[in-house]
Amino acid sequence: MILALAIVALAALLGAVLALPFLRGRGARRVPWPVAATHGAIGAAGLVVLLLALRRGLPPSTMGTAGFGPAAALLLAVALLLGLTIAVASLRRRPAATLVAVHASVAIAGLVVLWALVSLG
Repeated sequence: MILALAIVALAALLGAVLALPFLRGRGARRVPWPVAATHGAIGAAGLVVLLLALRRGLPPSTMGTAGFGPAAALLLAVALLLGLTIAVASLRRRPAATLVAVHASVAIAGLVVLWALVSLG
């Protein structure tokens, strides 16, 4: 779980770097595709590591965190799908700010749930 958290946190950090020009209104410039692809690959790797850890099972917890692992995996999978949608949309035009915001929000929610699982589990 800790490895999954570290990988997802690294993807989030890279995502924050990618979002800065977009948030400053310079989003019309395209993000370099190798950086965006690296962000996506790291995020996908974090999801895979999380799924493998969940497959082995979680240790019993008295903190009520039994559903945190599947919830984090679901949120991160939705974020991955939204990220792929952004990638496809950016081939034709600048992706909608709303789509980028929803992707970031869902990914951050997944990161926070995973963090809570590691912290409390």
